[in-house]
Amino acid sequence: MSPSVDKSSWLAKVFEPKTDFFALLNVQSASTLEGMIALEDWINEGTFERCQKVRDIENDADEHKLELERKLVESFITPFDREDIYDLSVKLDEVINSAKTIAREIEALEIKNSDSYLKEMAATLVEGTRCLNQAFIHLQSNPVEASNQATLARKSENRFAKIYRQAMKNLFTLDDFKTLLKTREVYTCMVSCATKIDIVGEKLVHVIVKTS
Repeated sequence: MSPSVDKSSWLAKVFEPKTDFFALLNVQSASTLEGMIALEDWINEGTFERCQKVRDIENDADEHKLELERKLVESFITPFDREDIYDLSVKLDEVINSAKTIAREIEALEIKNSDSYLKEMAATLVEGTRCLNQAFIHLQSNPVEASNQATLARKSENRFAKIYRQAMKNLFTLDDFKTLLKTREVYTCMVSCATKIDIVGEKLVHVIVKTS
């Protein structure tokens, strides 16, 4: 009788992913959350240092995305579909890119931080991004919780939409047409960011269903 083969000792190791892509996505999502929090802080406080922090974190997030892309190219085995891993990373990057765009617009248009609706919108963006981060944290170990958090991230867009509609209603009561146009431009950028958070949440749910 030939000796039995301990698959756990060699075969499993051959096909075991060498790179922890769950960890890489988690790091990228944490960086995205940090950038969104920095944006909220800047909107609330209005200091230049806070604005620069958003830019710096966006640069860090780009590096995380590039590292993940390099690892995908190098890796023969991935824990789930490599296109899904890549897509999640790219869509996450679009969230932090939107945060930087918002910061640029507020700075360029000289929007004052007395706008209470702007602060509410920023808080909702942070809430949605935090749920995304929690979804990525649980993606490997607890798919059910990951799905719940991804769904909560998507629901944050609904709350954002309510704030946005009220903000626009209030904005069009202003007589200052210049302020109206500038503020509307920033609101539009924030809507885009909320949509991108929803897109990541939707993609996460898709991946979880696909791999369950």
